[in-house]
Amino acid sequence: MKFSLPNTVRLFILLITGGAAAQVANAQEAERKPLSLSDSPPPITSDSQIREQQVMKSMEYMLRRAQLTRTLASEHLEYIKANRETEEIRTLEDASQVMAFNLICSDEEMDSRELNQIAADTSFKIAMMAGTSSIGQQLTQLARKQTVEERMELIGDVSTAVLMYEIGRRRGLFDALLTDFGKKRFCAGMQTDMRTRYKEIIASLG
Repeated sequence: MKFSLPNTVRLFILLITGGAAAQVANAQEAERKPLSLSDSPPPITSDSQIREQQVMKSMEYMLRRAQLTRTLASEHLEYIKANRETEEIRTLEDASQVMAFNLICSDEEMDSRELNQIAADTSFKIAMMAGTSSIGQQLTQLARKQTVEERMELIGDVSTAVLMYEIGRRRGLFDALLTDFGKKRFCAGMQTDMRTRYKEIIASLG
């Protein structure tokens, strides 16, 4: 009985044998062809060079991402400055003041977990404002080229940058008072107001 190979197997064998034949022909041609000074060996990329290239690509990506984050955060801050009278942004102001105060004065009535909750909630609100902010259209355009995870990471970075700017701005104002009154008098004088704002924010979080 005659044995016949399936067509796929035949094709596979032809590809292998054809490739092997081509390699042999190339080797024979190389042996017949004399070497010349113009011939040079292919460049060899070492492991260290590969790692260096990977590091450079990572650095370039990080710098582009940082530039994009700074640009979007700066534009978002302009929107927030223009709407400081709205209730939502007044809450942001209160939260940034409480967190800035906590960086300077240790207050036994301010729980660290609740302060983290305030920070998380404030960051979320800043992110939600992006939809009506001037950066909303840019984020929509970027979203067409991004995965869901990449979009969330970007808006998270922008929100964090905005929040830290607001805390830093308030901390700068507090530093002027510290210079005039000293830390002890500053903390004692601000304590009642900051505790009141802290409790109001915690109550609003439910």
